Amino acid sequence: MFSTAGHPSHARRRSSKISPVPDEGGWTKPSPYLNRTPKLEAGGFDAGSRDRHRTAQQSSFGQNLVNFLYRFARSPRGLAIMGSLAFLWVCSSYISANSHHLATRPVHPAFLPIIRHGGNLVHRISPAYGSRIKDWHDFQVASNPNRKLTDEEIEARSQHTFHPNGLLLVNPRGRHPISVLIERAEKRWKDKVARQSRTLGEAVAEYKRRYRRNPPRGFDDWWAFCEENNVQLRDEYDQINHDLAPHWALEAHDSRHRNRVMQERDHTFTAAFKPGQEVPTLHGPYWDLKRATDVQGLLKLYGGRLPRPLNITFIMDDNPAVMLPYSQRDRMVELGQQGEYFGPSEFVEPEDPSLSNFALACAPNSPLRRSERGEFTPDYSGEAQRSFIWDHQKVADLCQHPESRQLHGHTMQQGVPLSPLVPLFTFAKTRLHADILVTPLEQYEEVYTIGYEPPWEQKSQNKLLWRGSTTGVEFDRHTPWRQSQRARLHMLSQNMEGEKSVIWSQGNMMRESNMSVEALNHLYMDTFFSGALQQCDPETCEIMTKTLDFKPTIGLDESNQYKYYMDVDGNGWSGRFHRLMSTRSVVLKSTAFPEWYADRIEPWVHYVPVKIDYSDVYDIMTYFVGTPDGRGSHDSVAERLGAQGKEWARTHWRFADMAAYMYRLSLEYSRILHHDEPDGNDYYFEPRLMADEEY
Repeated sequence: MFSTAGHPSHARRRSSKISPVPDEGGWTKPSPYLNRTPKLEAGGFDAGSRDRHRTAQQSSFGQNLVNFLYRFARSPRGLAIMGSLAFLWVCSSYISANSHHLATRPVHPAFLPIIRHGGNLVHRISPAYGSRIKDWHDFQVASNPNRKLTDEEIEARSQHTFHPNGLLLVNPRGRHPISVLIERAEKRWKDKVARQSRTLGEAVAEYKRRYRRNPPRGFDDWWAFCEENNVQLRDEYDQINHDLAPHWALEAHDSRHRNRVMQERDHTFTAAFKPGQEVPTLHGPYWDLKRATDVQGLLKLYGGRLPRPLNITFIMDDNPAVMLPYSQRDRMVELGQQGEYFGPSEFVEPEDPSLSNFALACAPNSPLRRSERGEFTPDYSGEAQRSFIWDHQKVADLCQHPESRQLHGHTMQQGVPLSPLVPLFTFAKTRLHADILVTPLEQYEEVYTIGYEPPWEQKSQNKLLWRGSTTGVEFDRHTPWRQSQRARLHMLSQNMEGEKSVIWSQGNMMRESNMSVEALNHLYMDTFFSGALQQCDPETCEIMTKTLDFKPTIGLDESNQYKYYMDVDGNGWSGRFHRLMSTRSVVLKSTAFPEWYADRIEPWVHYVPVKIDYSDVYDIMTYFVGTPDGRGSHDSVAERLGAQGKEWARTHWRFADMAAYMYRLSLEYSRILHHDEPDGNDYYFEPRLMADEEY
């Protein structure tokens, strides 16, 4: 309110018309441009006026923004937001710098629900960060040692690795691997028995499915022979197909020529079949030996039923005699499957002469070849990896297990010379040999005189028994005989120094302990050489007499007191396996020679497979017998395996079963010799079952 005379006595609100503004000289007149449209010049608005206006606007916006931020920063809400942002930045920086430590650091279980819900919330905003938080939560849950595991988690944690090379690689956090192996093997055996053909028509269909060809002539009568003699597992003859696969690449006249030449070879005898003649005749350099006449006694069970004349030449020795370079065998198998022939013009790549003959029989990139070339190969020996056998035939494949080559008397040698394919029938061979496997009769009896064998619970010796002669290798100063299979088994029981890590079973889980070797050997092992020295030169015989503690041979009544028997190879196959399997005891078997019955027996159901290096023996015995202080015994499981093995030997390994194998082998080989004849490759019994399919 103004006090000057002549002025209004009250203040008025400023209107749109500008009132006179007082200055030092009094009142000035209003501007003549107010409320009037400015007059445009030729160039429009004055440029300087426009820039001054814009600068004023920008200065006003910046000043207003600064004022707003200043007022916001001083307000309680602003302080809270800015403090939160600073806190998040500090936390983010710290987490980024220490992410690994924080991720692995245990969190109290009370915070786990908060982390889980927080992760779900953050996931809606940022899926990447939300997933990281939830992964952190899952890690913390899995790392909590006190929480109770679900059934699914227990199953996942107990998974061992079933390697394609036939070994089970042990997961230290899992169940005891032998429990897993037994359960798996029992299921495999039940499935194998259940899917066997029950009629001739089913057998023909299964034959075509497996081998992509028609069955041989006479297959119907072979089936009738199996019916008459109650032969089990009539589809399981893959060994025959494996042995004869390269022979399909030979023209029939070539096969007949090679067959005639082998009949004149030294260390052989030949069985000659004629249709209608029940007993095959024998001829050849060794036709009159007992091994030959024993085979003749087996062949006469079906001799008069063969539809064609046939000569089969057997190698007299314990060991195989034929080995092909891998490139040649692989090419012959390929040609045979395609219906083509291997001729002189076939190119075979030259082999590396620096490798052993065993390595040359393996694929170029196989572990055995790589190891002999000095290249890196995974080590599956017992010292590097605790493991057990789940597929005995695969473990016996030397190509996949170079660690076993120097641990067996047969494979530590150079190997038989590589040669052309010839039809020699042998009693023992590895997967690398090209001989044709037959059924050996050495030491075999339909019924054994085994003395008195007490029931399982009355067997007094809860140990592993082996007594054997010094065979399996040449014991001389040029041979590393101490590394051979039998010598290592003998020395296993003599070692009394140091400790050994063994696994045992507690409840449903595996435990590991270090135990005295002396205590383990006293509790589990009774494996020694016995009898007179054999296959050693005078110098080595003297060394063995002084350094090895030979034990006396024991009688049948005494040996029947043992719950566990060990079976190993001799110079060839093991002749005592059938006798051991005919008892109630559990048979542990270590071998490099898969035999004719390998497709019709199940490891961990009928016997216990053992690695060539014996690294699994103590773990096996600890599982069945228990620890020295009595923990973890599975005596009832061992009793069941012993009974199953005895029943298998009684029902699956008779003269009739061996005759059925030889009968089917004779039909298959006869077709190879005569497949150029009009009916040489035709199945004639029920042609309606054999559609004209192209394979």
